Amino acid sequence: MKNDAEHITEPLSEEETPQKEHPKRKGQKRNLWPLKVTIITLVLSAFFSFSTEIISSKSNLVVALLICIFLILISIIFDGIGVAATNCDIKPLTSMASRRVPGSRIAIRLVQNSEKVSSICCDVIGDICGVISGACSAAIVLRIVEYYGAGSSQLWISIVASALIAAITVGGKAIEKTIAIRNSKELVMFASRFLALFSREERKERKNASKKNDTSK
Repeated sequence: MKNDAEHITEPLSEEETPQKEHPKRKGQKRNLWPLKVTIITLVLSAFFSFSTEIISSKSNLVVALLICIFLILISIIFDGIGVAATNCDIKPLTSMASRRVPGSRIAIRLVQNSEKVSSICCDVIGDICGVISGACSAAIVLRIVEYYGAGSSQLWISIVASALIAAITVGGKAIEKTIAIRNSKELVMFASRFLALFSREERKERKNASKKNDTSK
């Protein structure tokens, strides 16, 4: 009995002690990015669809064609920016930021958040423009049927228009992706310089740089 009591009261080793499951850390943040992307997509798609529907329904054939071409170009350009952000090397950008090149800091942020940038550019804006351009093709077909009275050929006109838009979009994205991979830094800097126009920090840096140049003179 004494040996049994001693065996019971003997402390357990570290390997034998049961490990308690640690609760989630208080400072740990939840990944809300999928929810944010869903909301952004919902808002942007509703806005683009509403504005495109109003413009294309009340415009002539030429304006509807221009709107469709604009949407295809936006889809191709943003798809290239998303690919460039994921393939861009950050070292040249940090070197440019040390020399205070305009837009270089924003470019670093784009590369550091390449997954989010690619999701917004390729999945959100690119896919939305692709879907709406397809819907815009329906408006173009209706305009062609109204102007030329080709009601009997509406099905074939719709098929040809949809096929052309899909081919131009896919082919344009393929070309843009090749360019984006080879010239990722230039394309990221192009996007960052555009975003710098709306950045307060970039405007302050420009003012400070201009003041320093004036004082040095």
